[in-house]
Amino acid sequence: MSTRPVVTTANVIFSLKTFAAAMLVYFIAISFDLPRPFWAVATVYIVAHPLSGAISSKSVYRLLGTLIGGGATILMVPTLANEPILLSAAIIAWVSVCTFISLLDRTPRSYVPLLAGYTVLLAGLPLVTAPANTFDTVVSRIEEIGLAITCASIVSHVVFPAHVGNVLVGRIDAWMAKTRTLLATTAVGEVSEIQSRMERQGLAADAVEMRSFTTHLQYDGSRYRRAVSLTRSLQHRMVSLLPLLAELEDLRRSLTRLNTSGAQWALVVIARVASRSTNTPERLKVEIDALAPSDTLHSWENLLLANASRNLVNILRISDECRTLRESLEEENTARATRRFTAPETMPAQHRDIGMALLSALSVAICLATSIFFWIASGWPDGMTFAQISGVTCCLLATMDDPVPAMRKFVRVTIGSVIAAFVYGFAILPAIDGFVPLVAALGLFLIPAGISLAVPSLALVGMGLCINFPLLLTLQAHQSSDFITFSNTGIATVLAMVWTIIVCGIFRSVRAETNARRLFSVTQGHVAKIAAGRHADAHVTHHHVIDIAGLFASRAAKLPSTSDAANADLIRDLRTGLHVAEMQRLADEASEPVRCKMEAVFKAVEGLYDLKSTRRRESLENALAVLDELVLSAPGTLTAAAERELLVQVVALRVCLAPDADPPGFSTPPASEMAA
Repeated sequence: MSTRPVVTTANVIFSLKTFAAAMLVYFIAISFDLPRPFWAVATVYIVAHPLSGAISSKSVYRLLGTLIGGGATILMVPTLANEPILLSAAIIAWVSVCTFISLLDRTPRSYVPLLAGYTVLLAGLPLVTAPANTFDTVVSRIEEIGLAITCASIVSHVVFPAHVGNVLVGRIDAWMAKTRTLLATTAVGEVSEIQSRMERQGLAADAVEMRSFTTHLQYDGSRYRRAVSLTRSLQHRMVSLLPLLAELEDLRRSLTRLNTSGAQWALVVIARVASRSTNTPERLKVEIDALAPSDTLHSWENLLLANASRNLVNILRISDECRTLRESLEEENTARATRRFTAPETMPAQHRDIGMALLSALSVAICLATSIFFWIASGWPDGMTFAQISGVTCCLLATMDDPVPAMRKFVRVTIGSVIAAFVYGFAILPAIDGFVPLVAALGLFLIPAGISLAVPSLALVGMGLCINFPLLLTLQAHQSSDFITFSNTGIATVLAMVWTIIVCGIFRSVRAETNARRLFSVTQGHVAKIAAGRHADAHVTHHHVIDIAGLFASRAAKLPSTSDAANADLIRDLRTGLHVAEMQRLADEASEPVRCKMEAVFKAVEGLYDLKSTRRRESLENALAVLDELVLSAPGTLTAAAERELLVQVVALRVCLAPDADPPGFSTPPASEMAA
């Protein structure tokens, strides 16, 4: 398996740009006598990103969060200046609440509450013992962060900019190519059920990542900047293909087992749709329409053919819309395409795991409370650094299921930073005179370390080196080598990491399997609510479940093969919900007897997906029995178009719930008779 190269031209350019921005910030900070230039240098590396649009979006949200945090500090500290215990408690509560809010938003907007939280921690905690300096400290902190953000954004946009739009379009093209490949292999049965399920989950995960990535597009400098709405419309249609591909796989297997001439012809048409082998799209549509029997739905074969026709029509329609939208992205004026292909008025909210957000906020509160108690009880001056670093680290890694492995790696990297800072602080920098030689010396460490920031697998290493190094050196206008101060800071930093590992290991660490089961349960709960009539908007449910499926996919890859959660198919559950929602819509137009029968179907599906039920197999058998009874009794009694379409959806639901089950007791003519 090939690994991604580390030292590439793009990565080297990114590191050089980031270092140039950091040194520009350092020069401006010491020129204007800012009290902590090293904070500004570290902030450049905190907001660093290979793509210019991503830096701008992150920077705007970070600056806004810093302003909110600064305002909260100015309000809290003078009010509680004479009550250090209450002030500490207020800081702990503020940081914990901000962490909780940030975890409810998986877009870059989460930086606003996150920065609002630990800005109070970084600016307010030193003021517990010196509240008189509140305003000056807060203003300095905002100046340092604002300067760093401004310089990083300008350098990123001016010097060899790497645009978000180009990367996003490349990802869209790759996603659509994977989808076409999956369609082709599904149509001819070349891929196993397990493999196709994993590929669909992987596509869902990619779609979730692209949706979040699109947030950066409006801050980009490329020609795609004005195409945010068009891009969201495209992504909306892209994810709609996933349940259709899953349904096509089940229909193909059912038609193969049926082994009639009509089923064999349907398999040929399915293969043609996947390969687009027919000369014209119009001819292909004629063949698809011919699959659906126009006169009768009295046989299981005809019902399957009607579903195959419906499925292929939708796949063709959405594929053509995706192709048209992708071509429209390259147009200079995207307004016409945007009007034609409108995205939903309100995009569905992403999945919010309130339970995990509360657990993370609780772990932040415990980590901060214990570290502040240690600081006050020990009287160690650098106990404040210990509390700050432990709290910030806990906040930054709160999005991980199990942050302990990453923290252990971060500890090793931090120890490396301490050693490097010691060598620089006591051997190299004292021998340097002048800003230019200082920049050259710092570049020998920060430029190679900065390359790793551009590689996702090494980003944690890059952060640990590039952020801790200037902080441990305490870069100022005039460097001073104080071994006692340096030792205390280094020890406090490493101990803070270790303490965070201990706290998170006890209170925060959650196995991937546990979270995978939680996501699976959430999906089943959605389907149960749809069946009970408590979810009216199928569009919202569709995208919500795809979002959850993407989150599930990243955890499913870490599950052992023996785990039953590894075999969960969230997209199948999504299909169940979509079929039920469509059946509920059609049932409103049906006759009273049909509606009564449909209520029994909905009740059976609700029982199947009820999280409190412990008799899932019996619930499935009950649901299939109700569906089979409806399928067998309905064909002779349904006359309205809505009722006929309702029967097609009933069969689609049955195939979804039990794709390998024997068909209902229709008397299907043999292939020779059908051919005659």
